[in-house]
Amino acid sequence: MPRNGVQYVNNEEPAFIQQFKEKIGYKEGPSINSKRNMPNFDDHEDEEDEYAPEKEDEKPVVVVVKSGDLTAEEAHAEQKLVEDGPARLDEKITFKKPVKRTKEPPEDTAETEDGKKKPKKPSDKGKQSSGKMTKNTNLLSFGDEDADEG
Repeated sequence: MPRNGVQYVNNEEPAFIQQFKEKIGYKEGPSINSKRNMPNFDDHEDEEDEYAPEKEDEKPVVVVVKSGDLTAEEAHAEQKLVEDGPARLDEKITFKKPVKRTKEPPEDTAETEDGKKKPKKPSDKGKQSSGKMTKNTNLLSFGDEDADEG
């Protein structure tokens, strides 16, 4: 299927669309040709380039500390005082989520009377697993029918 007869005619925008764009203050975006001419700074992330635009997190931040402002240490100390202080009975009661337990002892270790951990005997583990296997052998029987017939 030849495409020799395909043509495109770029007409101007209708007058009502032009008026609408003027009212809302529409600015034409970059064209394909202008994008080709723009320098691409993404390729040179590792290199220092004085003409590359600064990233948002790398821009300088100005902090003005007044004489009455708290420092980080003072703010932390104040927060601890509020948390550890006496309960305020006039405020609404709020509950905190309980703290999750961290790191329980592994299953393959057993604790003795003096608090030391010893690994469980592998023979105990083998006996339990073989007992479970004998119970579960009859559950899946679709593979056994072929073996019994032959």
